[in-house]
Amino acid sequence: MNGETLEFPLSFTIKVFVENVLTDKENKKNIEAVLLSENIKGSGWSSKLSKEGKYLSYSVEVDIEDKKQMDRLYGKLKDIPYIKYAI
Repeated sequence: MNGETLEFPLSFTIKVFVENVLTDKENKKNIEAVLLSENIKGSGWSSKLSKEGKYLSYSVEVDIEDKKQMDRLYGKLKDIPYIKYAI
């Protein structure tokens, strides 16, 4: 962010990358469960399969209330089965 300070509340698109092991429905359900646990509604869902088919990326628009909520969200996303990372 080049030293920029985030101002909350904040709307942005989060990307979650998972290994292509579970079904699309299972992956989305896991991500939605994390969002709902933080009272975050996801919208504008999209997914993309990597060139070799080894990974899936999910993009979802979210509204974050504060830095603490953002930190909890990323912490919980890391616990999703087969997740590689979230940005």
